[in-house]
Amino acid sequence: MDIINMVLGIPLGFAVHFAYQITNSYGLAIFIFATLVRIAVFPVNILTHRNSIKLLQMQPALNTIKRRYSGDKERLNEEQYHLFKKEKYSPYLSLIPLFLQLVIIMGVLQVMYNPMQHILRLDQGVIDAMISAGRELLGLQGGSGDQMRIIEALRQPENMQAFQTALTGFPDSAGILQQTAGMNLHFLGFNLGEVPSLAAPTAALIVPLMSGVSALVYCLTQSALSPGALSQSKRTGYVLTIVTIAFSLYFALVTPVGFGMYWTAANLLSTGVVLILFLLYNPKKLAGEALAQIIAARKTTSELREERKRKSALSVREKRDAARFQYAKKQLVFYALSGGQYKYYKNVIGYLLEHSDITVHYLTNDPVDSLFKMDNERLIPYYASQKKTISLMLKLDTDVFVTTVQGLQKYHLKRSVVRDDIEYIYMSHGMGSAHLAGRVDAIDCYDTIFCPGPHRVAEVRRREEMAGLPRKKLVKAGYGLHDQLAASYSRLPQIANGKTQVLIAPSWQEANILELCVDDILDALLGQGYIIIVRPHPQFTDMFPERMEALKSQYAEYTHEGELVFELDFSSNESLFMSDIVITDWSNIAIEFSFCTLKPSIFINTPMKIMNPDYEQFGLEAMEISLRDKIGVSVDLAEINSINKIITRLLNEKDAFKENIEQAMQQCLYHPGRSGEAGGKYIMKQLVNKQRGEM
Repeated sequence: MDIINMVLGIPLGFAVHFAYQITNSYGLAIFIFATLVRIAVFPVNILTHRNSIKLLQMQPALNTIKRRYSGDKERLNEEQYHLFKKEKYSPYLSLIPLFLQLVIIMGVLQVMYNPMQHILRLDQGVIDAMISAGRELLGLQGGSGDQMRIIEALRQPENMQAFQTALTGFPDSAGILQQTAGMNLHFLGFNLGEVPSLAAPTAALIVPLMSGVSALVYCLTQSALSPGALSQSKRTGYVLTIVTIAFSLYFALVTPVGFGMYWTAANLLSTGVVLILFLLYNPKKLAGEALAQIIAARKTTSELREERKRKSALSVREKRDAARFQYAKKQLVFYALSGGQYKYYKNVIGYLLEHSDITVHYLTNDPVDSLFKMDNERLIPYYASQKKTISLMLKLDTDVFVTTVQGLQKYHLKRSVVRDDIEYIYMSHGMGSAHLAGRVDAIDCYDTIFCPGPHRVAEVRRREEMAGLPRKKLVKAGYGLHDQLAASYSRLPQIANGKTQVLIAPSWQEANILELCVDDILDALLGQGYIIIVRPHPQFTDMFPERMEALKSQYAEYTHEGELVFELDFSSNESLFMSDIVITDWSNIAIEFSFCTLKPSIFINTPMKIMNPDYEQFGLEAMEISLRDKIGVSVDLAEINSINKIITRLLNEKDAFKENIEQAMQQCLYHPGRSGEAGGKYIMKQLVNKQRGEM
């Protein structure tokens, strides 16, 4: 006996047999069975429906997580897992109905193809004997529809003798034949054992059409009422509808009419289930706010069309640039995830272009990177997506590779498989401590680290000791962004502000000032005679534009009077340089401000951004923690109402803070003003040594 028939056909066959015994109608038995199945799985439908509503309710939080951790898949998955656990949502629960549907389909097909076994409950020996007789009489080939053909044949009196002979020796053979011949496979004018055929059209072709129409009704109802469909895009809904209808039509065409009848009934009953669940747990009421956000965020047809055009154009451009990059003769490659990373490379690349004949090949994942507008034949930019970057890195052929991207050998950035002598250099994109703000193994696989200051040297060496890693080359490179800011500040006229200017410049991390306490800060400062500028992190405005719009609307009265400014144009650092005080949380902007202007900063003690929860095992105090009370003051959330007094004290003690800041800068930064030279000379030296074969 076939394993599927034994495991699935027999138990489901009992249910159909029970319905057949009550009605003595094969067609009615099918409809009763379909109803019993829907009743049996209804508790599961309730669970999955409520689970889907939870997912719908979580969509705003999920969108926030996706936007906040879009470049960190590991952290994104981790945050999603914690959210699912908190809300008791299971992403796998929705698979249960699909699994049950598949199991039931396989079982029902076994019942349909084997009615003598499952509905009439005949002994297997009897069935085998009758099939053997059918081979001679009807030319049966051992196919899946043999039992249905025998039932139809027994309705013809001239065939009865052959089967009587076949059942000689079986008890009550006459009763068996009478029972089998008495099973009527016809219902509503259809032969339920017939398989519809396009080659020889009959009325049976109506059943696949019924199946398709019922699938359409089900899909339309589900699209309008079910929580899962409500959160989908229209395009996804159309695709699923087409697939479902095609599936229903196909199965009803290649299986007996009885299965098509079952499938039609199942679709209509499922439609009823969707309606009942909607009445019991209305997602439009239970997750109305989330639905409103989803609908508001949906793109229009024209926007989707333009997006497809852009993707198509980018794909063509990527192929061209990837080919150019792969076949170019390269000594030195810089790699950036985004256009914003060029500022970290700018000083070093500028020094190389001015003091050598080296050609810099610059690979970026940003198609609108500012480098594409630069005109320098020795600075060659290439565009490639992160996905394409994987293959380009594996086939990389260069002498030196420089990047600010962490996680070499961890994610999409892999060492070359065609060359094992490439020097991989990590250049910091912040002055802060790597063992706090980065994952513990983030820079383990680099050969060389460009260190902004002594703290980075200590952190790398300590990590090597703790993990037993080979010693890296540590270059006292300084921090290029500081040099750029300091140079820009030195060129500005030093004019005192008429009113004290306060710059609120938070980070974009979770629980930053704008999410946690900006209202408290503004309440304490507005009306005190300050000019207040709120300058969010660019990444925060990209991720949460609705938050910025809400703040602008909330404080419209003060912005009209000029007391409060929301600065969303990040092309200039004038507001940073001209401010008297910067208020931040854990952003490096305060360190950059104080080191450039020698003015103090205020640090709000929001929850600290910790990428390495075991950072204390290093036994090294993180720079961003130790500096807070050297170049300014740190303020607890409970002390924000006193921030006006704190600003007054800092301004009165600005000369003392100036000395502290100068001392801290000398201790924390290598080569202030000369980072480009330090990094550029090292790279030039390494390339010369490569050419001489000394490495």
